[in-house]
Amino acid sequence: MLRLLILVAGLALAGTSAAELYSFRDASGARVLTDERPQGVPYETIRSPGGAGTVTSTPVGGNWSPSQIFVFQGPGGERLITNQRQQNSGMELIATYGRPTARARCGARARNALATGGGDFADLIHNAAHRQGVDPALVQSVIHVESCFDPQAVSRVGAHGLMQLMPATAADLGVTDRFDPAQNIDGGTRYLAAMLDRFEGDLDLALAAYNAGPGAVERHGGVPPFRETQNYILRIRAQYGGNGRPN
Repeated sequence: MLRLLILVAGLALAGTSAAELYSFRDASGARVLTDERPQGVPYETIRSPGGAGTVTSTPVGGNWSPSQIFVFQGPGGERLITNQRQQNSGMELIATYGRPTARARCGARARNALATGGGDFADLIHNAAHRQGVDPALVQSVIHVESCFDPQAVSRVGAHGLMQLMPATAADLGVTDRFDPAQNIDGGTRYLAAMLDRFEGDLDLALAAYNAGPGAVERHGGVPPFRETQNYILRIRAQYGGNGRPN
């Protein structure tokens, strides 16, 4: 475990693709992480979510290559930077660095889940869908496109979990742990159902709202002219149709 408890005043959070952390060893040999570029010492650059992971800007030795770094904030504004995700309930997870996006890891797990109606999460999907009156195959398709059935998936903008909930959305839904499959699927399904209701059952508009936000759909009077959102709808439509549901 990293020996770190660092107060960082200006840490750039997830959602800013250019955000970086820097790692170096101080005079005592302790590993230090900071958001300010070190001067006069060898250091490494750690890119924000969506980046390529750890990049050596100046060799520091020791072959230190963390797969994931978590940034927590306490009630007094203090920040903890660590490679351990589990912290006490007083610390809020506010950023994640170093993990590749879910799509890069889509493989056997996703294929198995699709073939078995949700894999390990089938019961959670069907129960949540039944409670909200949503087709479980649609929920399954959203999970496949959002996270490839990876409950630990983290996007470049800070969305977490199977249905890739953003912090504000999760808070509105009462989801306290976005990495918990039960909470994530329940919250994501409730949000999907709310978008279907808001846009009177129009699947394309509901999916666009899930991806880009309902405000964007309403501002543009339909599916926003965002390539990512348009491709998102096409991918879910293709998956949903592949499950024997209407395209």
